[in-house]
Amino acid sequence: MTRAIVPILLLCLLAPAAFAADEPTLERVMAALPYLSSTVPEQQQQAESIIESGAEAWFTELVKALPEQPRTGREVLLRVLANTGHVARIELCVETLCNRDSRRAERIIASRALAGVAAENLLPLVEGRLQSEETSHYQRVQACALLGEIASARAQGVAEALLASSEAGGLLAFAAEDAALRSIIDSAFAQPAWARYQSRHEDAPRCTLRELQDALDDLALPSAIERVIAELRAEALINGDARVFLALARSRWPERSMFGLKMLKRHGDARYQLATQAVMLDLVMTGEQTIALMAMEVAIAGAPPTDSEMLVLRGVISTDSEQRLEAILEGMGRGTDLAALRLSYRRLEARLRPMLLRRGAFDPEVRRLITAFEISRTSLEQVEALWSGGWRTEFESEILGSSRR
Repeated sequence: MTRAIVPILLLCLLAPAAFAADEPTLERVMAALPYLSSTVPEQQQQAESIIESGAEAWFTELVKALPEQPRTGREVLLRVLANTGHVARIELCVETLCNRDSRRAERIIASRALAGVAAENLLPLVEGRLQSEETSHYQRVQACALLGEIASARAQGVAEALLASSEAGGLLAFAAEDAALRSIIDSAFAQPAWARYQSRHEDAPRCTLRELQDALDDLALPSAIERVIAELRAEALINGDARVFLALARSRWPERSMFGLKMLKRHGDARYQLATQAVMLDLVMTGEQTIALMAMEVAIAGAPPTDSEMLVLRGVISTDSEQRLEAILEGMGRGTDLAALRLSYRRLEARLRPMLLRRGAFDPEVRRLITAFEISRTSLEQVEALWSGGWRTEFESEILGSSRR
């Protein structure tokens, strides 16, 4: 009996020392950082495990080391830090989303980590950025995107105050109203703010907020026929207001987001073409695969920005988005006007159909119109192919995860 007790006592005495050896030190955690980018899966997993065990204790030091890491290692480290319980992780995620150089994977990591953050913890950080004079135009627009996630009267007040102080018709003014609208739609008692939105725009939906919310809730019904009926009802209530469709496109509820994107593709509004491109680029770089691919289709359905529009757009999109969009425009040729080609094609088609029915295909004027129509269609198809093909080349592989550029 005594011989059996002795080994047990030795194990009890040695166990604390064994566990102490596994406690992460700063040196051990820092030594594991280079292996996050290893091509050997076992090394990467072991390094991630070591860093996870010390991430909360050495959070500040790891944040300082974040910019120096290669792309793969930086993404893994950001995911580990963003999912700790450290109080500063919220600020890190906000900073990532407001950093113009952040890539798609980093932005998705930050967005997912902020999804469960309480409004009272997120709102002060967003509000502080919007009030700071050092905040850039890009950061203000991104802060508005975060502000729209907060369903509270205070968030709506901050957004409306920014709208009042912004240049009318600018993308910052749109971003501020979009934030207010998204917050209103997700709030249970925001009828006064909804009424203010209706008073600002004559073409805003005339229904009450409760009616709109009930229709949007029905988009998640299990039956396919019920969802179709809900879509028709919601479409009728919104009555073509592109601002509401754009707000829904960025909803955290997938069924609302998909509905908004579907309606934007069907009911494009030329007045909000630039804002639509900005929102779609943001969704392409932050949305889940299905939403990002649908956003890409909406962007393709719109016309490419002109040189003057590109100057405005540059200030609100990420560096990665800007470079990719510039590559698409260069491939198309700067002299190409897709919007004008689409308009010319539609006008020729509208003239040709009735004349063809009245006079027949052998009438000289009809034949001239047919020739012009065919030339217009050929030109349009070529430019459409360049526009859509450019988007798919530059963005689709990144969305689907097959590109590690």
